[in-house]
Amino acid sequence: MKKRIALFLCAVMVLGTTACAGSNAQTADANSADTEQNVSESGLSYADYEDSDIYVASTEAATYEGTDEWPEVVLNFDCSTGDASTWAQAGYYFNALMQESSGGKVSIAVYAGEQLTNGDQVAGIQALIDGNPIQVSLHSNLIYANFDPRFNVVSLPFAFEDYDEVDKVLGGEAGEALKDVLAEYGLVCEGIAENGFRQITNSKQPITSLEDLSSLKLRICSNDLCAEIYKEWGCDASVMNWSETYTALQQGTVDGQENPVTAIDSASVQDVQDYISLWNAYYDCLFFCINQTAYDQFTDEQKAVIDANAAKAVEYQKAINRKNVDAVVEKYKTSGEMAVTDYEDIDIDSFKQASAGVEDWFIQQLVSSKGMSEEDAKAFVALFE
Repeated sequence: MKKRIALFLCAVMVLGTTACAGSNAQTADANSADTEQNVSESGLSYADYEDSDIYVASTEAATYEGTDEWPEVVLNFDCSTGDASTWAQAGYYFNALMQESSGGKVSIAVYAGEQLTNGDQVAGIQALIDGNPIQVSLHSNLIYANFDPRFNVVSLPFAFEDYDEVDKVLGGEAGEALKDVLAEYGLVCEGIAENGFRQITNSKQPITSLEDLSSLKLRICSNDLCAEIYKEWGCDASVMNWSETYTALQQGTVDGQENPVTAIDSASVQDVQDYISLWNAYYDCLFFCINQTAYDQFTDEQKAVIDANAAKAVEYQKAINRKNVDAVVEKYKTSGEMAVTDYEDIDIDSFKQASAGVEDWFIQQLVSSKGMSEEDAKAFVALFE
């Protein structure tokens, strides 16, 4: 079953759901025709993963060259966003690749929308660290920062100019430093995927300058860096689980929220918000992690296959995520679902100036909470500049 990525992206936008979208059983029912066709062609069920011209599990899956039998195992994959999101799609693609490579012995059960932890993202990461009930996940660096403030470094305000700079920094020494931190928590980081530049939506007015935030109540994720940034910007911001946000926006409990475009669209935020400002204020990456104990049940040759397939899933997620961002923004502009304020129409300097002290605040956080010297803390931050 081959479909072009463009068709896949259209399907993603049509299937946009709330953040705690349906169960695996619902996904299987909704995509039964696709699943049946996959089964008839390969003998394997890939949930709602769809092939593209580039990402074809039957040809792209890593070849196993070992002699030991694969263990028959199901690994639970967790992510914060719904089934229609690129996060979940990475999980489905990883499932397809692993089933191909292991002859169906190893499969990945995708639980989108933090189904295994009742919508609690922090609990999702703790369950991954514990290895029960989650063994594989995609989670944001902002949520990981609840365990270790070093993960906040990725999301310092206006740290990255564009995707090229993101790829250069996170693909180099800085990215390796973050993987080393994850290893301290018993996690194997198979790659750094992407949530993207976080954009802001609300139901009251276009946001074009700092003063536009002063009258808004915003939902932010559970992260002290985000709280500090919005404090410096003089905004009334409060923490709320992502799974609760849609209802809060719908009922007017909060006026707005901030998230990358694909997360906004997959949760149908556009149905309950009127304005989006593309300010690229800060960036949010995703860590594709496997619990170390779960990983160690495999032989070295099997681990090599897992590593290769996970890397392919990360590559896939980033590719469809970036294509989807452009498609979603164009959709908003064409349909009028939300009024779009472009980067060049925003007084970015007003936000940069107001948050100029956040980096120093962050360095002091590393000193006080991690016991780092100020010199070491500054050196760590410098890796990401």
